[in-house]
Amino acid sequence: MPIYEYYCNTCNTIYQFLIRGNRKSEDLLCPKCKQGDLERVMSQFSTTSSKSRSDDEITADMADIDENDPRSMARAVRRMADEMGEDLGPELEHALGRLESGEDPEKIEQELEEMGFGDEDGADSIGAPSPSRDPGLY
Repeated sequence: MPIYEYYCNTCNTIYQFLIRGNRKSEDLLCPKCKQGDLERVMSQFSTTSSKSRSDDEITADMADIDENDPRSMARAVRRMADEMGEDLGPELEHALGRLESGEDPEKIEQELEEMGFGDEDGADSIGAPSPSRDPGLY
């Protein structure tokens, strides 16, 4: 089912939309503030893989990851992003490139946190609260 998630910057909320038929993502309006400036975000649950994978196949893929090898970790993240059909964004692409070159993952993580990415307090890089998730389907 073609359900996609979109973020409304005005409301700081993520909404789920059913996109099928003639409905286009550029025609979507925020259900709350009625603004059309929505940004598609990576869904927590959806994947766009052309074939359905079993839990055993996914577990086997995860077993191949060597958590002590930065290159192995980067390959796993890229594989998951490819299966989901999602763009990783420039910051994560940069971090993955560094992992692929063999840099220390803890050093990369520390530098990203210093830049404001991956904060544990639920805020983004400019201190805004994390977005809420609307439970509805629009």
